Amino acid sequence: MSQLTSKEKAALRNVAQRLKPAVFVGKRGITASLLGEFNKALEADELVKVAFKADRDEIGALVEALESQSQSHCVGGVGKRRSFYRKSEEENQ
Repeated sequence: MSQLTSKEKAALRNVAQRLKPAVFVGKRGITASLLGEFNKALEADELVKVAFKADRDEIGALVEALESQSQSHCVGGVGKRRSFYRKSEEENQ
């Protein structure tokens, strides 16, 4: 998993502003089914917006967990929403 440059992150944040959340992380946090849906969304679109129901203090830990469990990058967010990017495996082949 390669790191993104600040210019790449800025471009992705610009695109993500117009996205609606595709995944909602509720009170139960990150479950196996949520992670499966998140991975499907990343495979389909590469850039996915996630809405969190948790307190803002807890969002940081949830973001780190999503990044590590899905091999994605958080490219930014506002409030209780964050955008994640993972390069499509089809392009790597």
